Amino acid sequence: MRRLAFIFALVLAATPLAQGEAPVDETRIALRSEFLQMINHDRAANGLAPVELDPEASAIADTYCKEQIRFGTTGHFTVDGLAPYMRYSFAGGNDGVSENAAAWSATYRFSDRALYDMIRKSEDAMMNEKPPHDGHRRTLLDPYATHVGIGLAWDRGEFRLTEEFIRRFVTWKRPLPRAAGLTDQIVGVGKPLAKDYRVEAISVHHEPLPQPLSVQAANLIDSYSLPDKRRDYLPRLRGTYFQRHPDGALYEVREEYADGRRGDFTISRDGSFTFQVPFLDGPGVYTVVVWIRRPGDRDPVAATNVSIRVDRPLADFTFAGGGTR
Repeated sequence: MRRLAFIFALVLAATPLAQGEAPVDETRIALRSEFLQMINHDRAANGLAPVELDPEASAIADTYCKEQIRFGTTGHFTVDGLAPYMRYSFAGGNDGVSENAAAWSATYRFSDRALYDMIRKSEDAMMNEKPPHDGHRRTLLDPYATHVGIGLAWDRGEFRLTEEFIRRFVTWKRPLPRAAGLTDQIVGVGKPLAKDYRVEAISVHHEPLPQPLSVQAANLIDSYSLPDKRRDYLPRLRGTYFQRHPDGALYEVREEYADGRRGDFTISRDGSFTFQVPFLDGPGVYTVVVWIRRPGDRDPVAATNVSIRVDRPLADFTFAGGGTR
């Protein structure tokens, strides 16, 4: 996952407008629709395909935005210390995810018009970023994003929004759990959704278990990324075999990687992969990234960010989800 930089907290300067306790859900649905149109307009203007609205990712994002207002946090973290990819994964997400976030504050309740204006100004601010401080813009213009979750919450003069850009390229026949014990043998089985993509590698990132944060500490974090500590695994090769030359002679073929390895996980004829997640670095959060590539593409795609909380012994942990996307 790329590093996201400079979360911004903006202050509304418009004329106060009254708003009662009217149908919040209807307003949220309308705002989300408008926001999706803005996002896809900006992507089209840069030659990119539109993204579809993801209802599940939007619901996860709504909950996060409400928690931010509840605790008075802004950006990518609240007091539970969970990074965005953990939050999405622990709630049931199986795909790659990158998050944009914005926060607004005022001394009055927001009208529907004011809410729309804040969304519009947030989107414009992200799109107007310049390198090297253009993390939000690069996330919006991810050429591999297929879906987006849009989170919105407002209460007592506080407004929070997030964009959860999703890369949906893998379907899971046997999804990975979101919690495990250190000695558990955890095996996942998945397959690229498109026939022209192949699994190129799997990375497993490790970091300590998340710790609670104070509001002040959470608000000081202005970016996030997967941890640098990782182990990379490659598809298993055929090993040594004999092949007949056109002139009739038999010769030995020995397949191995540059470092002498034969590979670490299997890929079936239909493109399905079977991967046992190794917990080699002790307790912590292990995040599994499946890399896929289409023939002719220069770079592989990070198609998943599946986080597994690993305790010794296994702590009481509830995974709200378990879909097979």
